[in-house]
Amino acid sequence: MDIILTFFKSDNEYKDSLKKYDHKDGVLAIVSYLLVMIFYYVIGIIETKRNLNLSYQINFILAIFCILCVLVRKQPLKTIGFGKKNLLKSLILGLSLSAVLLIINLIYGISCGYQFNAISKLILKFGYFFFVIALVEEIIFRGFIQTRIYGIIKKPILPLLITAFMFMSMHIPYRMTVGNMGFSEFISNNYITLLCTFLWHIVFNFLYSKYNSIVAPTVFHTIINWCNVIFIG
Repeated sequence: MDIILTFFKSDNEYKDSLKKYDHKDGVLAIVSYLLVMIFYYVIGIIETKRNLNLSYQINFILAIFCILCVLVRKQPLKTIGFGKKNLLKSLILGLSLSAVLLIINLIYGISCGYQFNAISKLILKFGYFFFVIALVEEIIFRGFIQTRIYGIIKKPILPLLITAFMFMSMHIPYRMTVGNMGFSEFISNNYITLLCTFLWHIVFNFLYSKYNSIVAPTVFHTIINWCNVIFIG
């Protein structure tokens, strides 16, 4: 029992940092979330009407905004997971969980007779999922919003649930717009996926808080998405 409790224990530096954030940090976290929602809705409209995908640019802009907020507030980058301490442990944790997921996915795909995607596509997709999706979302939601929201809500669990809802809902505007669906139609067709996204935030945040590092959740997040393209169809 003690081993289990120790495994799920958050890093002390991470827990101490949560107590230092104030109202301004909390407001910036909410502003960041609102920007994500607005920008994703806008790029969805642009892609639908002009067939122009701006997700690369917007994702990097949003991540840079969060980093700038940290610098303006004169906070070290380790407060959004870019510290050297426990970096190797975080990497090992992320790789270990990723290996388990990959093995399960490969066994299932091979047993079903699925065909592997082209190596070139797998490499490109890995880079896309790592840099454009996983790293950006971990900076924004686990590194910045999840930690800074404690500046407004001084509760142990509520900020986690609120940010999980934010992470879940950020997937709605773009996909709803590109899919040409109304809100209720989108929810009815995607509620299971949204619920899974809500739960994934809790998992990613655990990986982040375990070593106060962005490495483990970024690696695992990448592999989760990458597993969807290993096989054709």
